Amino acid sequence: MAFKRHLLPVLLFPLICSTALAAVNGPVKSVILSSGGLSEIVRSANIGDNSEITINVPLDQVDDILKSLIIRDANGKVKNLSLAGPSPLEETFRTLPFTVDDLNSLPRLLNAVKGTGIRVSGAREVEGSILGVEYQNGANGAQNAVLLLLTAKREIATIPLDNSISIEILDKVLNDKIADATLVAGKATVDGSRTIKIELDGHGTRTVDISYVVSAPIWKTSYRMVTGENGTARLQAWAIFENASGEDWNDVSIVLSSGKPVTLKQALHRRYWKDRTELVVDTSAKNPAIASLSASRRQKLGSDQDAAAGYAAPAPVMEMQQAQRPIEMAPASMETAVDEQEVTSNFTLPGQFDLKNGETISVPLIDKDVKAEMVSVYQAGSNAEHPTASVMLENDSGSSFPQGILTVYDGKSGYVGDAQIAGMPSGEKRAASFALDQKVSVGTDTKPQRMITSIKVADGVIHAKTLLRDVTVFTVNGAADGDRTVLIEQLKRPGWTFKAESTGDSTLTHDRVRVALKAGETKTVETVNEQTQAEEFALSDAVPQMITSWADAAEDPEVKAKLKELAEARTKQVEAQGALERIQQEYDQVAESQDRTRENLRAVPNGDLQSRYLVQMGQEEDRLGELRKERDAAQKVIGEFDKDVTRIIRTF
Repeated sequence: MAFKRHLLPVLLFPLICSTALAAVNGPVKSVILSSGGLSEIVRSANIGDNSEITINVPLDQVDDILKSLIIRDANGKVKNLSLAGPSPLEETFRTLPFTVDDLNSLPRLLNAVKGTGIRVSGAREVEGSILGVEYQNGANGAQNAVLLLLTAKREIATIPLDNSISIEILDKVLNDKIADATLVAGKATVDGSRTIKIELDGHGTRTVDISYVVSAPIWKTSYRMVTGENGTARLQAWAIFENASGEDWNDVSIVLSSGKPVTLKQALHRRYWKDRTELVVDTSAKNPAIASLSASRRQKLGSDQDAAAGYAAPAPVMEMQQAQRPIEMAPASMETAVDEQEVTSNFTLPGQFDLKNGETISVPLIDKDVKAEMVSVYQAGSNAEHPTASVMLENDSGSSFPQGILTVYDGKSGYVGDAQIAGMPSGEKRAASFALDQKVSVGTDTKPQRMITSIKVADGVIHAKTLLRDVTVFTVNGAADGDRTVLIEQLKRPGWTFKAESTGDSTLTHDRVRVALKAGETKTVETVNEQTQAEEFALSDAVPQMITSWADAAEDPEVKAKLKELAEARTKQVEAQGALERIQQEYDQVAESQDRTRENLRAVPNGDLQSRYLVQMGQEEDRLGELRKERDAAQKVIGEFDKDVTRIIRTF
């Protein structure tokens, strides 16, 4: 291989071009886009005996392809799949005497391969071994590179490295290494893809399919709805998706899947090295001992964040002029085939698509007349004054509706607001709120209630059943200029029973009450949530107020009388305990004061102050004696009350 000065970097350009134009076999046949952020790519290739299929894919898709690729070949077998490693540039130069940067500079490359035999051609021809390259000062302070060469006569020749000479490396092995390294370096500059080779064993000319799953943008759904008469509406759904595969799609079939699959990823196109225990070399003169050193290394993989779609806020009501004619949507040109599966719905778009890489397309997905009732929905507990204008949609289409944004048009006046459609399986009914109904107002008044329904006493334990009731009264004021149907929604409470008049259309999460209002009418609606709780208390620990409430609720006269007697005894017991606590508190305070007086007495000399402390200490000692007597008396009183309470409890 011969080199001219400044010629080596230029060689990289044709290598880069040839890499970008690598041939690809197996064009894309169909694409299944999942709402889970993945796409199943199916390629088709015509092959013969023992063929090889190559596909060129973006580097960020390699891990997914290694995870999911399958071959559909009825008359053949898969041998292997191969591709360049994750870091071919690093692997290539790891064992070479020069670096990738050395290839960009002839002086640096010659310095890196010192001792190599070369032939220099120019004004004269010289052969020898490279000693190195040095820089000498030239005219105007310029640094000129000079090659130092050891000739066959053991003479050192100095040869200026300029455009007048060419250099040929005589070592064929090194020559090949430089050529291979140059090719790898050229490819590394556009290292954004990998060519995957798939080898097959089989006989005969045939068509095979290659299928794999890779990351893709989530496809979206946007709905348009025009309300009609007699409780119906025209609903049209459009699918929006992008081609972000890295290549153009030509005559490709598209299927949109609305399922929510579990999606995982793993860095399979990355090298991992097992940590090994290092054995320390023994240099002592004693018996050999083995010392082990352990090392641990963790490698972290990145994770995608499911992008969460936001909920559209209700749009304000818009005053619009009466349209000259009703709004009508043009129908979709062709009907989408829907395959309702167990956990997903697949929408096969009609025809084939041509879509350049990076382009976005939107196509009609659903075009149906559906049942739709205009209602006003009020959320209990929201503290709002007005309900939201909503449309109660019933999916009777036989297939699920994907989640998406909904634009609502009144059939006569035009746009009235936006809403959200959550995923709706066939047969479900849901409300989509699109505006604030300011002509209807709702007031609320909640009254919690607690009632003991039964009392039983056994073995000193009282068993009580308590009914908890939350009663909410809604005052609904209708619109002055028209009839309204108002749905009051209350969040379901596990373990509670909901009661109200005119219930209906309840969901898994909310109970609903339907209120029909004439123009200007006001109605009062009451809802009740009830729950029965079973409680157990030891009578000896129950407070007097609770015992009194049980006595009031008891139906058995004997139990009622016993509970009242127990309440009186417990009241005296509690009062006596309180008196004892007050005595003990004063005792502790006087004892603490006496300790301070004793410390002061030790610190002062003989005199009047010492006499005063002695008098004070005597008074405190007298008070402590009185409190001891009061404490003993109070403890006796408490003991009597304890016996009384125990006796009453035993007689139940």
